[in-house]
Amino acid sequence: ACLLTPQGKFSSDFFIIKYLNHYIIEIHEKYFDSFYSKLKIYKLSSKVEFKKNTDLLSLIMFSKHIPIFSKNTMFYNDPRNNNLGVKAYIDKESNDLKLITKLKEYEFDIYKQILMKNLVPNSTTDLIENKSLLLENNFQNINAIDWDKGCYIGQEITARMKYRSLLKKQIYALELLSGNISSGDNIIQKDINIGRVISKTGQYVLCMLKINLIENKSFNKEQIKTDSNALLKFL
Repeated sequence: ACLLTPQGKFSSDFFIIKYLNHYIIEIHEKYFDSFYSKLKIYKLSSKVEFKKNTDLLSLIMFSKHIPIFSKNTMFYNDPRNNNLGVKAYIDKESNDLKLITKLKEYEFDIYKQILMKNLVPNSTTDLIENKSLLLENNFQNINAIDWDKGCYIGQEITARMKYRSLLKKQIYALELLSGNISSGDNIIQKDINIGRVISKTGQYVLCMLKINLIENKSFNKEQIKTDSNALLKFL
């Protein structure tokens, strides 16, 4: 889920699950202070209590044979995409931590490449607070927006973009076949700026591109060569 500004701009994203008689919200520390202060504002007179929980470890597992955890460990399939593994919350004092040592640990860049290939932005590096729009960043396809939900902050702008077809650009995943390209670079082809690089991990890049200029190339998984001699291929 996401928290938006009144103008429909991205503020933060988070996971939320029900556990016993309460809810657990997992949010990156980058957004915690701002998010927590807003929660307290929206609480008003509701009989709700918020408590910061630092006792849990958050893990992402990719395995056909997930260890058998105790009933106190929570785990579920990542709701954004079936290819993003299983999320688990394990108490730091739990004996289940011994099971984790049997799994191989990968670098975060490997995980980020998986996110890119599945068009899931890593919010802390790929999105800009108070500027990024959800539909431009594929949030409508990763179970982050409920179009039947009642009024929420930022709904008007978000719904207008969808129902009035106002989307002009969006993210695409590409592979760098040759040449050099970096995060923040403009992608210029035949003197036409078609977009820019949001982030790069290994040979994979996440780009914000103008839909009308690359729609057919993206659909056909074509290659594009930039004026700086970088050769890219749509995934």
